[in-house]
Amino acid sequence: MFNLLVVDDEKYAVEAILNCIDWPSVGVTGVFSAYGARTAMEVMSRNAVDIVVCDIEMPGSNGLELLEWINEHSPGSLTIFFTGHANFAYAQQAVQLGGFDYLLKPVKHKQIAEVVSRACEKLRQEREQRQYAERYEKYARLWETQKPLLWEKFWQDILGARVMMQGDRLTQAIESYGLPISPRTRVRPILLSVEQFRETFSERDENILEYALCKCAEEMFLDGRPGAVIRDAGGAPFVLLYEDEEGREPDDRELKSICQAYMRAASEYFYCRLSCYVGEPSAVGVLTETYDALLEMERGNVADGEAVLFLRERGFGRSVPVKEQAPVHIDWAEWTVLFESGKKAELTERLNAAFKEMADSPATGEWLESVYHLLLHMVYHVSHRKGWSAQEVVGSKLLAGESFATRSPSRLKSWAERLLATGMDYFGQHEGDHLANIEKVKKYVQEHIRDVNREDLAAHVYLNSAYLSRLFKKETGQSLMDFIIVTKMNQAKILLTETNEKISDIGHSLGYENFSYFGKAFKKTVGITPQEYRKRYQGVIG
Repeated sequence: MFNLLVVDDEKYAVEAILNCIDWPSVGVTGVFSAYGARTAMEVMSRNAVDIVVCDIEMPGSNGLELLEWINEHSPGSLTIFFTGHANFAYAQQAVQLGGFDYLLKPVKHKQIAEVVSRACEKLRQEREQRQYAERYEKYARLWETQKPLLWEKFWQDILGARVMMQGDRLTQAIESYGLPISPRTRVRPILLSVEQFRETFSERDENILEYALCKCAEEMFLDGRPGAVIRDAGGAPFVLLYEDEEGREPDDRELKSICQAYMRAASEYFYCRLSCYVGEPSAVGVLTETYDALLEMERGNVADGEAVLFLRERGFGRSVPVKEQAPVHIDWAEWTVLFESGKKAELTERLNAAFKEMADSPATGEWLESVYHLLLHMVYHVSHRKGWSAQEVVGSKLLAGESFATRSPSRLKSWAERLLATGMDYFGQHEGDHLANIEKVKKYVQEHIRDVNREDLAAHVYLNSAYLSRLFKKETGQSLMDFIIVTKMNQAKILLTETNEKISDIGHSLGYENFSYFGKAFKKTVGITPQEYRKRYQGVIG
């Protein structure tokens, strides 16, 4: 609803307009009056006025001068003028100055109501447009703010095979997320593998440092280059470098130099050792193959710390092209669930049905390769989710079976049957292995409480340290470093209550050379200082 101001030097004319029209029925809820332009300006300075009904001819400042003032001080207000036949030029000038409309005297109240009603409708439309524009700007700003998170979700879906994206579906996803790439853009992934923090940090502190490491990676790797820095579903940080508009990518020498500079910065500013695993450029739709190979390489690397390692140098040299969409529909998400849950009969049924459908369709070499690589990725993906390497699960011979499997549909079916059966058998036989490794880690921490670190723990169970940290968190819900700290503090509580050792000696026995740091760590974990804990519980516990 809107406010209206009636301006006329004749008091009776103003009173008649105010009292003889049903203003709420035309959209007006507030009415004001003024008996001259100067008074009208004062009224509008004190009140919000949407519509001004004004006589052009008034002594002193006339209606046109008032309109000029309104245009400057209340540009959103609409002005309707009364004018006589003899002064039609005034009406023209009023329109030129932006007046909404004019009425020729004598004016009937019905005419005034109709024009004001139109003015109210215009104001409503303008208000709705402003509100729409404001909402649009609000969500546009929100979109820009949330875009990195949305992009990260897209890449997590791609890398984690949450959704098998090919063809039109991939194109639509890229467009809906507003990504600066196309389905044929080649992407080079680099895994940033944090191997060890030089100091003992809590999970919260490590998360803050890892966030800082990602921001640093954005500055150093993406400096003028198209790309993104994201975390996969397991928390591992990745740099994704997109080829530019001319199809150019950083060469290996340049990338190695950037990686080395980044590793130095990580050591100097973020107290950690890390390695960079550099993948091969791959099209978006098949990037998972390179991603899986990087995780496989990281998991198996227990010797080369603080290194820049290239995938092709470890036997993964092929750059993966875009594959054509298979002419047979396969619900890869369903197949992945069946494979992961060990539903061998159901998966075999799906496999037989798919190859029966294939028999009715001409199978090209590209198509056979497409199915081969999607099956292979499924094995890599599920193996990594369960915490094993694909090589452990199905063996190197089946993983290297492309030359055999892609020669014909019958060979592909034979290879697929052996691949899937071998994988599901392994899962069934080794389901408890991870828990055994976790128990080994916990026992090692208890036995080496003073000098325990993540690198030693990884070596003890023959795993990469960064990989072990993610596996421990997945299996226990607690970070490895938090577990070590809590274990140390539990031992400290026993020593504080059951012995008379100096608190500084207790801290030293648990690996804290600095007494102050031990005190802060204890209070942060337990809630009170070691001195308070001893005073409160010595002689009470046990």
